[in-house]
Amino acid sequence: ATKEKLENDIKDLRAEYERKLEQLAREKEDKWAKDRKTFTDEIAHLRAQVATHKDQLASSLKEKEEATSQRD
Repeated sequence: ATKEKLENDIKDLRAEYERKLEQLAREKEDKWAKDRKTFTDEIAHLRAQVATHKDQLASSLKEKEEATSQRD
């Protein structure tokens, strides 16, 4: 009976260990997915800012050129 009990205990421990590993893997994957979404959102936000600054720069350069050509 003792050997059987030990074998069952080992089986139970192994099953619990595997469950915990799976849970940890799931939690890590969830965290990675959240981080990836955060980074993707941040990149999209920065790209939008760059586009805005580009437009502002282009229009101020255009205004400068127009002002310069009017003086000539």
